[in-house]
Amino acid sequence: MVAKKEETVVSLSLEDKDLQAKDVLLLLERHESECNIRYEAINEKLASQSETLKTLDMRMWGIAALIIATFLAEKLA
Repeated sequence: MVAKKEETVVSLSLEDKDLQAKDVLLLLERHESECNIRYEAINEKLASQSETLKTLDMRMWGIAALIIATFLAEKLA
């Protein structure tokens, strides 16, 4: 038999007058977990963009070398 983890659903807002410290803690924990998921997605996207930028940088250096080589070839000919 597999035990299911019960999830507490809190539908409170900060405007509630009867807000208890434990309720605030639950809201904060839920907010932190959502933010952690969001930050992981952002970090993954940044890592993939970093690889793309490295590729573009290498292409740009290759084009610069081609331009210089073309200029030197014209001067020597």
